[in-house]
Amino acid sequence: MIGPGLTSALVTGGSGGIGSQIVRLLRADDVAVTAVSPETEKLAALAQDTGAECVEVDIADAAAVDTLCDGRAFDIVINCAAVLGAETKLHETPPEMAHDLITVNLVGTLNCLRATLPGMIERNRGHIVNFGSTAGSYPISGEPFYAATKAGIHMLTQNLRLDLHGSDIRVSEILPGRVASGMHAEMVGGDRDEAQRRYYDGYECLEPVDIANCVHYVLCAPAHVDITQIEIMPTRQVFGGASFHRG
Repeated sequence: MIGPGLTSALVTGGSGGIGSQIVRLLRADDVAVTAVSPETEKLAALAQDTGAECVEVDIADAAAVDTLCDGRAFDIVINCAAVLGAETKLHETPPEMAHDLITVNLVGTLNCLRATLPGMIERNRGHIVNFGSTAGSYPISGEPFYAATKAGIHMLTQNLRLDLHGSDIRVSEILPGRVASGMHAEMVGGDRDEAQRRYYDGYECLEPVDIANCVHYVLCAPAHVDITQIEIMPTRQVFGGASFHRG
């Protein structure tokens, strides 16, 4: 069970494969969850299934995030929302794709932290879980600018922990390898069948629930324990996807 005092959570990317599994595990522990994403239909289904509050919000919109969080006291913030973008070489990254990756993956995370951390600091209680990626730790072809934003999340998380030193607020970072979440469809123009064939079929990928279980694990640690970082990869994957055995 999640520790006492952690009774309300904000989950960004809550309608996604990983995010929705996190919402389900939190609700199973009677945590009051506010799940946000731009995907209205998926949010409606998630609200019906879990009883979570599901709100259509673009986290890249600082004013929208401030409005959502105004007057609320979140004890847990799960920064799961991210975009991956199309498969490309670094020097061929389109400007609009670079803009989307930065504004969602980095600025969106910052917007959520800015809106929720002052209350946590005032109460001296809370847990931040940021989603990095093994792509931010190791060179990987096909998604270099995404990898750069995830490397940014890693340093953001490290600095956040430094800023909060001396408080009782915990900060954790989850760095998954390849997860069969459906996100990889972005790399092939939204073609889910092609993504299944290219990135999932024949590979023993992680499943969204595996990642959600990691998040649940760090939240359940005793209050004096901060599990600062977990890298979780498929058994047959090494070096962030640079080598993945197909068998």
